[in-house]
Amino acid sequence: MENKKGENKKINSDKFKTGYIDESGDPGKNGSKCSVLTYISLNEGKKITKILNKTKELLRRTKKGERWLNKNGGELKFYSFPDKRILLKTIEELSKLKIQIRFITIYKNNKDIASEIKLQIVSDLINDVFNLEDMPHKIIADKDYFNNKKITHLIIQDYETKIYDDEIKGYKYRFYFAEDQNIAKSDKVKMAISIKHENSKNNLGLQVADLISGAIFQEMEKGNKEYTDLIRTNTQIQGRIMELK
Repeated sequence: MENKKGENKKINSDKFKTGYIDESGDPGKNGSKCSVLTYISLNEGKKITKILNKTKELLRRTKKGERWLNKNGGELKFYSFPDKRILLKTIEELSKLKIQIRFITIYKNNKDIASEIKLQIVSDLINDVFNLEDMPHKIIADKDYFNNKKITHLIIQDYETKIYDDEIKGYKYRFYFAEDQNIAKSDKVKMAISIKHENSKNNLGLQVADLISGAIFQEMEKGNKEYTDLIRTNTQIQGRIMELK
C-alpha cells in the first residue's frame, strides 16, 4: 500500500551545509570538447581555510608560486596551477573532508551550451540526494555561472515522498527559479534554497569547487584520471555525461 508523507509540511533544508557550483571548460562551441558543471556540498569551513592557507604558504616559498598567486589576486585555481606536487597534495587533503561531489559533463559537439540548460542542471546536480532535507540551505555560484544575476532562490514545490510497505522508494517534486528575495517567507513554498552569486576570489568554497571541477575536467576532456583517482580514494564522485544534439 502506498502512503504519502510530507505533502503538507514545510521542508527544512540542512542549515549547516552550503552548496557550491562551478564550471570547468568552455561553454561556447569552440575551445574544449566538453564543459564540466560541478556541485559540491560541505560544512567544514575551518578545515578548508586551514588546507587552502597551507597551500598558499607552500606556493609562496618559491618565486614562481608567489608570482602566480599575486597574478590571481591570491585565488587558488586548477587552471595553470604552478606546482603539480602541491596541487595533488591539496586535492588529497580536500578529499578527506565530508564533502559531496556531483558533476554533469556536457560534450558540446560544436554547439553552445544554452543558459536554460545550465539552469536545468542546477537542480539535476542536487536532486540525487536521498532525502530533500539533506539539501543545502543555500547555493553559492560563481558569478559567471548564471546569465541572470537576479535569480535569488531555487524553489521546491509539490514535494511528495512515496513509501511502499514502510520502505522509502523515492521522491517526486517540481522546481523553479525565483527572482523574489521574500519568496522564502511564503506559506505556499515548500522549500526555498537561496542562491548567491559571488566572485570566487572572495570565497574559499568556490575555490574548492574549482579545484575539484578542474580535476574532473582533466578526466573528462583528456582522459587523465590522476586527480580523480586520488579523490576517489577518500570520497565518492557521482556524475553523468550528456551530449548536445
